[in-house]
Amino acid sequence: MPHLGAAERRRKGRLRVPRVVRVRPSEPTSTDFDEVLPTKNAALDSVYFISKNPRYKEGLRLFITFPYSDAPGAINQESLGKVVRVEELDHGRRGIAVQILMPLFLGAKETVR
Repeated sequence: MPHLGAAERRRKGRLRVPRVVRVRPSEPTSTDFDEVLPTKNAALDSVYFISKNPRYKEGLRLFITFPYSDAPGAINQESLGKVVRVEELDHGRRGIAVQILMPLFLGAKETVR
């Protein structure tokens, strides 16, 4: 619960509408995973979702596709992200906060603004 009068640390507002996100580690290991999950909230540079996967740890680098769609012809933009917070919830669930660090462009040259 937020403290009354506490300064808001977020730089951008949160969208509390569930969107689908695809998450997988950026370095393949023996504990490799690939999850497609709904978000609880999101901003332009971060997402928060719930998972029962115990492999998420603070500092873990991820490939994150947000928003994600498996519809034919969907254009999904993958980005590099980092787990910044893991919250233990009830029934083995965990809240995962991911900071989106930078988009990944494969193939065509992109313009940097």
